[in-house]
Amino acid sequence: MEKRSITISRMISIYIAVVSVLIGFTTLVALIIAFFLNRESSFAADNVEKAVEAWIHDCQESGEINTALFPEGADIIVVSTDGEEIFVKVSSSKEKALRKFARESSPENGRLLHGKDVYLRMDAVDESTFIHYCVSAPHEYLILFTFALAYLLEVLIPTVVLIKKIKSSLRKVFDYTESLKSQDLSVSPINTGIYELDQINIATDSMQKELVATMEDNWKKEQDSKAQMAQIAHDLKTPLTVIRGNADLLMEKEYDEESKESLEAIIRNSEKIALSVLDILEK
Repeated sequence: MEKRSITISRMISIYIAVVSVLIGFTTLVALIIAFFLNRESSFAADNVEKAVEAWIHDCQESGEINTALFPEGADIIVVSTDGEEIFVKVSSSKEKALRKFARESSPENGRLLHGKDVYLRMDAVDESTFIHYCVSAPHEYLILFTFALAYLLEVLIPTVVLIKKIKSSLRKVFDYTESLKSQDLSVSPINTGIYELDQINIATDSMQKELVATMEDNWKKEQDSKAQMAQIAHDLKTPLTVIRGNADLLMEKEYDEESKESLEAIIRNSEKIALSVLDILEK
């Protein structure tokens, strides 16, 4: 077998090393990206929060709600005392939650922190204002999902490659043993690429060669035995023919009953021996 084989333990070690390197690399990339995203998202969240607080402060000082100066990145709903919506600027993803907060909140409980979502209520004489802003990165969950998928693929892809390698090697061993099972003794062992399986093939090939040598030796002995038997049968055929011929000649003469019986016995037994000799020669 010319191609070098790899042991199963080494194959598993390489598999673990590859998966570890991929996971380590992805973790490093994730940490770097998370660091910069956190800096940017924290900066953006701080800016939004500060802008909202500054806007609320200005409104409280001026005594009126100036929706034109409401900061970007936050949501707002302004409702009159009779329930009519005066101003609405809210994203579709947060509209339901902000309206729920508007219904359930009270002047005494005007601040709600839900995860990284902040909800505020500001009451005036003729109206109430409901505000929402977020203190997390907008695509944080998408990024987490992407890295989770990357981790999964880093384990799945090397595992699939390893399984395919093992299945391919086992298929070669199976095909080789099936050839031997069908008595095709001319087949040679195939390199599987896995050391342990190649050793099985080598041992099987050695047993195959020993079996072939034994069969050839037995066949040669059988042929020699047949040749010897044929020679013996041939050597017996000539004297039997002479005995039978002389016995037939003697039967043509007059003898007493006892002598005739003896001649008949000679002829009968010589015929039996001749048939046996003929059977040996035909085989």
